[in-house]
Amino acid sequence: MDNTEKKGFSARDLILIGVFSVLLLLCAMITGGFLAATPTLTFYYPIGASVLAGPVFMLFISKVPKRGALAIVGIVLCILGTVTGMHWGMNFGYLLFCIIAAIVAGIGGFKNMGLNVLAYVLYSFGPMGTYFVFFFNRESWIRFMLNKGTEQEYIDKMSQVAGPKIIVIMIVGTIIVSLLSGLLGVRMMKKQFIKAGIAE
Repeated sequence: MDNTEKKGFSARDLILIGVFSVLLLLCAMITGGFLAATPTLTFYYPIGASVLAGPVFMLFISKVPKRGALAIVGIVLCILGTVTGMHWGMNFGYLLFCIIAAIVAGIGGFKNMGLNVLAYVLYSFGPMGTYFVFFFNRESWIRFMLNKGTEQEYIDKMSQVAGPKIIVIMIVGTIIVSLLSGLLGVRMMKKQFIKAGIAE
């Protein structure tokens, strides 16, 4: 029986979900963390965060091709973000776009590579949640972050570079980079992961 037809999650599935949740977060931090830490570059975090995670994302949905798996990843990322003091917009964004990505990948039974790449692009939109809140409800965003210990100087520098052009760059840049990363993941799935027996 195909994994997508099995009901519920096995202990192995849950372990893999936890491991891949951490791996996806680590990939985001490796290539995007320095951007988030720099007030004048923080809006580019979603772009940086999507650089490495494509192959990991593709391998994950190959290993756990079940409806709900990505949603659980979203829940895990949401919890980790909350514990580490991330803005609720980013945490909710990850949860929302993980669910949307799961729906899209699920349409193709998690085997349609085109839909899987699209799912990864949508997943990569998750971190944008906090920046959308910043642009459309700035006072609330600033108040929340100050309460979390963010320095006023960081927020002031961030506000100085914020503008409509930044939103466009963030969205378009994330689409392009996540698309390339997702396609790299597909290529690796076909040439490396499957050949090595890591994926099916």
